Amino acid sequence: MSSLFRKIFEIEGIVQGVGFRPAIYCFAVDSGLGGWIRNCSGKVLLCIEGKGKRIDTFIEALPAKLPLHARIDNIQFVSCASISIISEFRILESERDSDFKASIPADIAICADCEKEIINSLDRRYKYPFTTCVNCGPRYTVINAMPYDRCRTTLVNFPLCLGCEKEYGDPKNRRFHAESIACSVCGPRLFLLDSDGNESKCDDPLNMTIDEIVNGKIVAIRGIGGFLLAINAFNRKAIHCLRKRKTRPHKPFAVMAKDMSIVRKYCNVNEVETKALKSFSAPIVILDVKNGIDNLPIDLLSPDTNTLGVMLPYSPLHKLLFYKTGLDLLVMTSGNKGGEPICIKNEEAFERLNNIADYILCHNREINLRNDDSLCTMQDGNMQIWRRARGFAPEPMKTNFRFKRTVLCMGAELKNCIALAYDHEIVVSPHIGDLETPEAVDSLKLVVKCFPDFLKKRTEIIAVDLHPDMHSTRLGLELAKKMDIPIVKVQHHHAHAASCMAEHGVKKALALVFDGTGLGTDGAIWGAEALYIKGGDFSRLATFKPVPLPGGDTAVYYPARQLVARFHAAGIKMTEKMLANYGMTAEEYKIWRIQCDRGINAPLTHAAGRLFDAFSIWLGLSSLTRQEPIDFSKLDRKPCLQSNHNPFCNKDRFAYTYEGQGAIRLEAEAKRALNKGLKPLSLPFNVIEKNKMLYIDWDGLFLFLSDENKKILNGDKHQVISTMALSFHKTVVAAAIKMLDYSLSKITTENIVLSGGVFMNKILTDFLVEEIKNKGLNVYIHREIPPNDGGISLGQAVICNKQP
Repeated sequence: MSSLFRKIFEIEGIVQGVGFRPAIYCFAVDSGLGGWIRNCSGKVLLCIEGKGKRIDTFIEALPAKLPLHARIDNIQFVSCASISIISEFRILESERDSDFKASIPADIAICADCEKEIINSLDRRYKYPFTTCVNCGPRYTVINAMPYDRCRTTLVNFPLCLGCEKEYGDPKNRRFHAESIACSVCGPRLFLLDSDGNESKCDDPLNMTIDEIVNGKIVAIRGIGGFLLAINAFNRKAIHCLRKRKTRPHKPFAVMAKDMSIVRKYCNVNEVETKALKSFSAPIVILDVKNGIDNLPIDLLSPDTNTLGVMLPYSPLHKLLFYKTGLDLLVMTSGNKGGEPICIKNEEAFERLNNIADYILCHNREINLRNDDSLCTMQDGNMQIWRRARGFAPEPMKTNFRFKRTVLCMGAELKNCIALAYDHEIVVSPHIGDLETPEAVDSLKLVVKCFPDFLKKRTEIIAVDLHPDMHSTRLGLELAKKMDIPIVKVQHHHAHAASCMAEHGVKKALALVFDGTGLGTDGAIWGAEALYIKGGDFSRLATFKPVPLPGGDTAVYYPARQLVARFHAAGIKMTEKMLANYGMTAEEYKIWRIQCDRGINAPLTHAAGRLFDAFSIWLGLSSLTRQEPIDFSKLDRKPCLQSNHNPFCNKDRFAYTYEGQGAIRLEAEAKRALNKGLKPLSLPFNVIEKNKMLYIDWDGLFLFLSDENKKILNGDKHQVISTMALSFHKTVVAAAIKMLDYSLSKITTENIVLSGGVFMNKILTDFLVEEIKNKGLNVYIHREIPPNDGGISLGQAVICNKQP
């Protein structure tokens, strides 16, 4: 009887686009084993030939022999047969079968080996901006279909030269079966356009790009997942100009640092943050800026906070921007206009960015799907993802339960991501963005089409948000009708809670969900909810007392309307002096009060985010900014007028220019109070029990604030503002604990979940987490899935699966 066997295994995990097959090939050959390996619809079939014991040892050692970015989730034995001779180990051509089970690989930052090559003048890839290997480079953004092979990527248009072909076929080379392999002989190239669309005749477009950035110009640069707008981060005039052209007066700009030494020079960075910055995901990480840094224009880069979103160069092109130049920091912000998705096509960039960029650095490697930079921050001692995109998505999330049907989840209106759930996993798309423009909705439609196609899954049910006017909901309803499949409508805050619970494997919990908006089952706007989640159901136990929102969404950007509603609800009539303090006319005040009384375009809101808006306007934070006034007469172009809330057209200073700005400024002031050791005040609020629910009534707070600030605002203005901001955070935490205690008197659980965009506030979250832990309870916050609406589609998937 033969002592030789042929054993076949099926391997699932992150096994495509990460050099898995070449690594197994080398390991098998070194182990003296034969057989073959083949990509098979997102999984890998592995045939090993040899002595039985040696095969078993090989399989046991396999997890320790994986390439850097690979991951094995499951090894399934398929078959065993006796053989008389061992064949040579081979990598077979990929197979596409009917039982398609794919894992779409994420885009990966440049590896150390490729980085050495592009700065080595003796290497054939010296200064080549599209250098990759099995351990790095674009994946998701260049895929046309799965399995992941060169013939199904946008690299198919670049036939390999003899040098690359030799590397691709050499098992000992790290470019063995590297599907994105290229060089200057056979691969993509750069070219530079001016704002009129004329191509520069220079020999080195990259060098000219660097020169123009040094000279203060704005350059749109086509990267891995789309265009970024780049300027010298120390050039104040260039920053002014970019803010003007993008009509982005306050929202922070991210920067790219040359290396970690530059990051440490300007920012406080700990080990966890350093690890995230240097990881293959290479996200933007929000860091505190060091005190006393005079040459860094933080007042222009991040006008509302003393923090900076920082990333390291993650592609060869980005690395080369800093190579042998005096540049230390570049602003790298999304290549788009306000509300639009980032540009990915060269023609698209010229059409949409020519009024913003002086030059456009293009390349001819097509980007199939756009992919923003991911965004992370430290929260409760670990990283928390706020925007899940390049480097993270679309890596699947494994579940401890099986989906009964393939579910397409449409997500929310803001920070939209979709999800496709099937078998034991949920694949959440990279960040798509706010669905404010036709271009953004088109981007959503493209991803909705591509995801099921790539994964070869037939959608059997669609989940949407309960709000009927969301673009994502409308599209989901249209698709369900067209495909004649069921649709499930999921309440927004239920989805928030379910996403955090799924991330931590929690089956039953009390969730505090604080955000800015979300349609409730009673038709009101929810957003400060204590929900008991069990199975696919929830019960609402506590919330904030509702107040009118005069003007609806307009009041989010003009929060003086919200202050009127708060004072009116508390029975307070604002004086002429108070109206002047907040930029209101007597006529506006009259109209807004009538709206509140009669419910005319003044929906009721429970949302915590709106409370932050009202308090921030009371403190005068809408008219406070550290940014210098922009003198448009000294700049060479007019603003791009794209938004109804264009800050350059406002008649006054009492408006917010991006979502959450009031809360961000409040947090920044509270942080200053903590840093100065200021003591918070105890601010009033009331508790009401009605119809077996607890309501937090904030009328007492605004009654306390209404006496023209005489008692409160005595003393140093800035110190008072910081003290009140800290006091407000402490008071909201106290209210949340009241909601928690009341809810726990009605139900039994030790698991507390915090979700919603308001919990992106670090001070609020830190205070509340500490209070909950002190009660001996388990508290869970988001880590891999954003706490904002970027996590809604995941929650929709979980809830949909629990429906009959």
